[in-house]
Amino acid sequence: MQHQVLFLGSDESIYGSAREIHEAYGVKSTILAAATPMTATRNSEIVDIQLVPGINDDPIFITEITKIGQALKAAGKSTILVGSGDKYAALIAKHKTALSEYFVVPYVDYDRMIELNHKETFEPLAAAYGLDMPATQRISAADVTREVVSPWGYPVILKSDNSVEWMDLYFPGHKKIYFIDSTAELNEVIKLAYENGYTSTFTMQDMIPGDDSYERNLTAYIDQNHKVRVISMGHALIEDPGPQGRGNHMAIMPDYNEDIYRQYVGFLESLNITGFANFDLKYDERDHKFKVFEMNVRLGRSNFWASLNGVNWMRYLISDYDGTLGTAPVVFANADQSKWQVWMAITPRLFKKYARANEATELALKLIDQGKYGYTYKYAPDWNYQRFMNYWRANRNFAKYYVKYFKP
Repeated sequence: MQHQVLFLGSDESIYGSAREIHEAYGVKSTILAAATPMTATRNSEIVDIQLVPGINDDPIFITEITKIGQALKAAGKSTILVGSGDKYAALIAKHKTALSEYFVVPYVDYDRMIELNHKETFEPLAAAYGLDMPATQRISAADVTREVVSPWGYPVILKSDNSVEWMDLYFPGHKKIYFIDSTAELNEVIKLAYENGYTSTFTMQDMIPGDDSYERNLTAYIDQNHKVRVISMGHALIEDPGPQGRGNHMAIMPDYNEDIYRQYVGFLESLNITGFANFDLKYDERDHKFKVFEMNVRLGRSNFWASLNGVNWMRYLISDYDGTLGTAPVVFANADQSKWQVWMAITPRLFKKYARANEATELALKLIDQGKYGYTYKYAPDWNYQRFMNYWRANRNFAKYYVKYFKP
């Protein structure tokens, strides 16, 4: 292991990546956090958390990370920089040129990131390559003065095109994703958002029928030479029901679809990018196509589901820059169903109680009954009384959350 990884953030995504490094190399990871660590990394013995107040925003970010980079370079340590979520990814991309003097920066530059992450610029690229997408309509601040009506009827989905700006806002009625049931509700949300300081656009999207089990997550690693080295497909089973968590997966089972793999490998390699990419898809039974909602050029919050099923993302990343990745062809993950495991963020009891009755749930329950399941958080070499209590409290809160927000 010639390159170490420096992580920004303390969420579940970062813990999963640190766990991958510990599993593969037996080493502890360093994490920079702007405030008290989140539950996932709290009381962990496989991470060293350094608090740097304000590092999650400029100008403190570039000032402090430059100092750290200079010290690491002076000590002769080759370091890869990896951030959690949209905000850290955007900060790294924004300062990629300056940071590249001290770190390996496996991200696209900022303008390219905006083009790929924002739906209004991603959609033309996806359409040009032939990727299937749901019908959409863009909404801006100019639409506050008129009545906006869905051309597809209701319900529809409404989501911000600028997740970094959106998540920095908070006001009564603020949600990660809106599921809109009427014209009145649609216009009320649009007005509320712009009155509370939002400046970017929204995407209104045709609601593809079907429950959470129609959704898929597709994640890939693209090497320095812009070649996809591994791609893995996950089958979502149940989501967070709460207003701030909608869209966050709470259980994922592996899936395998060679046609989708080949199509998205071709798309990613046509972009001439490097690093991680993930897509949210949903199967539309009306025309039997998988339709892409969005693309992110980073790992997702629940990326450890793939590691649980044999894809260690950090090993691919480190091996790439260590020069030991080799020239093997792209790996299409999850081909052997006998090795599948269910990744979970909730207990089996909660999953059995709230997962919709369908074929995917039936298969997942069989795997769970066989003991073929796991969590990002529960890692035997990092298990102690404090982490057990954190886990117990989190699951107690999840149980209350589902009682309050879950809609049968």
